[in-house]
Amino acid sequence: MAEREFTLTEARDTLDSIREQVAALRETQAELRGVKQELSALNRRHLNNGRIGDAELRNVQRRQRQLGETAGQLIRSIHATGAVIKSIDDGLVDFPATIDGAPGYWCWRTGEGDIDWWHPRGSGFTGRRPIGKLPPGTMDSRPGGSEI
Repeated sequence: MAEREFTLTEARDTLDSIREQVAALRETQAELRGVKQELSALNRRHLNNGRIGDAELRNVQRRQRQLGETAGQLIRSIHATGAVIKSIDDGLVDFPATIDGAPGYWCWRTGEGDIDWWHPRGSGFTGRRPIGKLPPGTMDSRPGGSEI
């Protein structure tokens, strides 16, 4: 299947529809990290001849599985829109596009009010550039120069 390409307007509309899912994914990731640490501590205690209850261990493992499944569902849902998650911890999401005639991404990170940045496909987050410096007519055009 071909990768979806977004105009800036489409990317902003999609962001509005996935913003809550990105927040939920970040929260789930943080919870999962805590459960993994708890599981690691339980296993260390067991290795040091400590006793851990089977029920306690099963509960933590079950919680880990549930959180993993929730994270997977959220990731699949976000990716189904055509958006690409670049960092769960940072809430960094890219939207594939052709920008000023070249492959790029509209780029958003949790904490930013809107999509105000873009970057060429090969540069990543460190190559972000302000959308306001793009030539007029570039933001909502399709590959080949046709505007929507």
